Amino acid sequence: RNVFMRSKKFTVSINGNLTEVYVISGFARECDRSIDTIRRYERNGVIPPAFLTYRGARCYPVEFTKKVAPLIRRIPCNRKCPAELIVEINRIFSEERSKYA
Repeated sequence: RNVFMRSKKFTVSINGNLTEVYVISGFARECDRSIDTIRRYERNGVIPPAFLTYRGARCYPVEFTKKVAPLIRRIPCNRKCPAELIVEINRIFSEERSKYA
């Protein structure tokens, strides 16, 4: 495995700007969820898939994570996610995706 994969947070160059990002394990930890739960949320459309990848790994900018993690923590563990919460999470993902396009 690559060295960067062992680190939960690292720096990459995106559009010429150095950006700190988490791989999925760091993102999941910041959201107080497991990696499997984050992947399940993606599969079920609760959160969009990661909008950045680096060497095949899902990457989430640290600043973005600070915005979205509190919302992901509010997703009920054993019940359907409220539609308003899904809309807000998708709005933040969309705003952040446009910054890195």
